[in-house]
Parts: sequence; C-alpha cells; structure tokens
Amino acid sequence: MLFSQIISYLFLATAFVQIIYWGIIFSRLAFYKVKENKKSDIPISVVICAFNEAENLEQHLTKILEQDYKNFEVFLVNDASTDGTKEKIIELQKKYTRLNALHLEYPEGKKSVGKKNALSQGIRHCQYENILVTDADCHPISKDWIRIMASGLEGDTKIGLAYGPYEERKGWLNLFIRFETIYAAIQYLSLSLWGQAYMGVGRNMIYKKELFYKVGGFKKHEHLASGDDDLFVNEISNGTNTEIIIHKDSFMYSPPKENLKEYYRQKSRHLTTGRHYRPLHQAILGLLSLSHFGFYIFGLIAVFGFSTIIAVYVFLITLLLKTTIFAIIANKLNERRIIPYFLLLDVIYILYYIIFTPALAWGKTKEWK
Repeated sequence: MLFSQIISYLFLATAFVQIIYWGIIFSRLAFYKVKENKKSDIPISVVICAFNEAENLEQHLTKILEQDYKNFEVFLVNDASTDGTKEKIIELQKKYTRLNALHLEYPEGKKSVGKKNALSQGIRHCQYENILVTDADCHPISKDWIRIMASGLEGDTKIGLAYGPYEERKGWLNLFIRFETIYAAIQYLSLSLWGQAYMGVGRNMIYKKELFYKVGGFKKHEHLASGDDDLFVNEISNGTNTEIIIHKDSFMYSPPKENLKEYYRQKSRHLTTGRHYRPLHQAILGLLSLSHFGFYIFGLIAVFGFSTIIAVYVFLITLLLKTTIFAIIANKLNERRIIPYFLLLDVIYILYYIIFTPALAWGKTKEWK
C-alpha cells in the first residue's frame, strides 16, 4: 500500500509539472502570432565557417548567394581546410562579387578548439554590423531567408533566434532526430518568449556585432568546442533584447546524421555545454527532463499496475494536452509529418535521457566536426 501511494504521488507531481510546461510555458509558443513578412534593407553579413566543406559549398552556397536581398555579403571563413575548400571558394568568387573570404592557416598542432576562432575572425573582418550566422552544410528554405531574418532586428531587438530543422529522410533515426530538434526548439523558443532565452542554433541566428564585442566574444568559453550558439545566447540575452523568428521562410535546413554513431557524437558534443548554462536555466531544463521521465515511468506503473481512476484520467488528460500543443507548434514549424508519431517518440525520448546524461554531466569534446 505504501509503495502504491508513493508511486501515485510521484506520478501526480510529475504530471502536474508537465501540465505547467505544456499548458502554460509552451502554449505561449503554440499561440504566438507569427509576424508578417516585412521588408527590410539593413546591411547584413552572412558569416559561414567551413572546415573541409568543398562538397557542401558546391551544393548549398549558391542558395545563399542568390538570396532576394540587395544589401548583403557572404563572408566565408575557411578554417584551414585540406579538401579543396579554398579552391572552391576562389572559383565561386569569380562569379559572385558579394562573396568575401578569409583563409586561415595554423602552425602544425596549433589548430583552435572548435569553430569559435574561425567565427570570431569572420565577425571581425566582415563589412556590416548585423551578423547572420549559418553553416556550410545548410540551405535556406526560401530566397527570402535573409529578408525575414533581417526583419527580426527591429527596435531594441539585438538577437533573433530562428529554427534550424533537419531534412526528412527515410528511417526511424531520422524521425527521432527531427522530433528531438522540434522538442529542443519548443524549449528554447518558448523560454525566449518568457524572457529566458538560453540558446539558439548556430545555423540560423542573427545578432548585432556590438553585442558580440560587448561580452568579449567567446572569451569566457573559448576552451569549449561547442557554445558559439547556446553559451553565447545564454550570456548576452535578456528579457528585452531577444526575439524569435518562426516565419515559414526563415527556416534553414541541414542534412541529418545517417547512423547512430554519428548522431551520438554530434549530440554528445552539443550537450557538453549544458552544465555551463545559468543556474536558473539549468533548473528549468532539469525539472522538465525529470518530470518528462517520471511522468511515463510512474504513470505507466500507476495506470497499468494500480488502475486507479484518478491516475487514468490524469494520464490521459496530460497526454491530450501535450499532443495538442505539440501538434500546433509542429504545424507552425512545417513539421506536420511528425505529429502522428508524437506519443511514441515522446515515450522513446526516455532512452535519450538515459543515453546522453553521462555526456551532459562529464563529456568533453575538443572538435567541432
């Protein structure tokens, strides 16, 4: 009897927390009114770092260079590539006058940690004060990408956080990667709306150069391979200087990892920065993870083990709420095909916590690719 009571109380507590997150915190994103496609003509420097990206530059860079926007440059930093990236850049420069480049070289054994040095060099040498960052293996969904992102810097806004989805491929791994990307976006976009922005994605983010130098660039976390997006935003964002950009033409797509080994390596690298977030953000995200995990573990025991009517109702109501809010947001993010699989993937996500918690707690990574 005591055991069943403890499990029931734990289940009700975690369900309550999940209801708070999905019914209040995340629902603000669900019912957020997407801003209209406004015209903007502010000068933009699109800064891209490339390390052995010759093939990706061939495939994706023209989609950025041929954007329907007059006042912009593409500034590409070649981070000591050895695969012909430099030659590909020079070839493209003959056709596109707005493509500027910096080719970095390092003494043997002295290559910098991650891409932060390359990105810092790009920001330092580019022409304009409005910095739009993305990656060499990405492509925008629309020719209006720059214009939509530029329109995010209005008034007192100095940081614009946008969505960076992964391309749809066959297989369950791709389905889970896309689900995890949506779930992460729900968190950082929602918390930004509440004045608690803690991260963005480095493949689709815009900010003022002055803000970059105000905090000393990446100096506080330059020893970490990741963090040019999340730790940077965690440091510079406040309740008034950050906006989200989720217009349908603002999305920047990336190719997903093709196997579990590559995906594990990628996520482990990203998650090493989590323990460097502000304590409040760590607490918010930690509580969400614990309640998510506990809701299913304790809920399934309470519902199928004890079969109490209250547990069944609470479980079903919470699932309905989560599914509804997720569906609304996924539709906004052009991810409708994920919606039918939400509940299954939400349960499977428990394994994500188990597998990646060690990386979050103790992982160390010194490479950015």
